[in-house]
Amino acid sequence: MAKFVSIITLLFAALVLFAAFDAPTMVKAQKLCERSSGTWSGVCGNNNACKNQRINLEGARHGSCNYVFPYHRCICYFPC
Repeated sequence: MAKFVSIITLLFAALVLFAAFDAPTMVKAQKLCERSSGTWSGVCGNNNACKNQRINLEGARHGSCNYVFPYHRCICYFPC
């Protein structure tokens, strides 16, 4: 019985060691800061148009229509 427990313990230790080396590495997420678009005019009603304009004209990482009182505005997201 003691030999069986030793084998199980050895297999468990090998599994933990294998999992530790095979685990994917996490990359620190880059924080994004938001600001109102400088090239968008009027109310923002189309997320894709906003996103494409932000990326192509302003070099932003992302763009979306967000509600900022009193209406929806096109917001740009840049690396901080």
